[in-house]
Amino acid sequence: MIKNVIFDIGNVLVDFRWRALMEDLRLPEETRAAFQKSVFGSPLWAELDHGVYEEAEILEKFREENRAHLDAFNLVWDNRDKLVEPYAYAKEWIAQLKSRGLQVYLLSNYPRDMFTLHAERGSFPFLDAVDGKVVSGFVRMVKPNADIYAHLLNEYHLKESESVFIDDREENVEAAKDLGINGIVFENYEQACAALEKLIGQ
Repeated sequence: MIKNVIFDIGNVLVDFRWRALMEDLRLPEETRAAFQKSVFGSPLWAELDHGVYEEAEILEKFREENRAHLDAFNLVWDNRDKLVEPYAYAKEWIAQLKSRGLQVYLLSNYPRDMFTLHAERGSFPFLDAVDGKVVSGFVRMVKPNADIYAHLLNEYHLKESESVFIDDREENVEAAKDLGINGIVFENYEQACAALEKLIGQ
């Protein structure tokens, strides 16, 4: 019986809109293509998620690696509060699950300082409704490594068989399944909602 629903945040509950942000800032196509690899697809972004190094240290490396587009990088960074936008369904989805007696948790790879900024800017309108959260940048663990899943389970005394994890990345869902947690790969709201209802009804 499912009692706990665990959500990833980015591209599940909020739109990680880095492409749209660069478009909003009217960056040249060449710069956008460069940043796809050197910023948002860079191992340095994964280091931000991991939280082992301070943001200032990672930011210095980002600027060093993007010297050819430094002004554009600084513009993007100055607008990082606009990197995410909550999906219209997110708050209500969680509210509905809570109204049915289910517990709801968050398990996300997310830079510590950026999570704080986005929370302050109201990007997570569902945050007060959840029963708990584990965010990589604060605990210095990242998905799909098993330790972050174990941390969530231990922190909130959750049973694997009573929990389901929803994430847009298959490798993260498979890692949860390896630990005995039910898993759903998020493709869109309708698909994930139907899959969740099926699990809850079992």
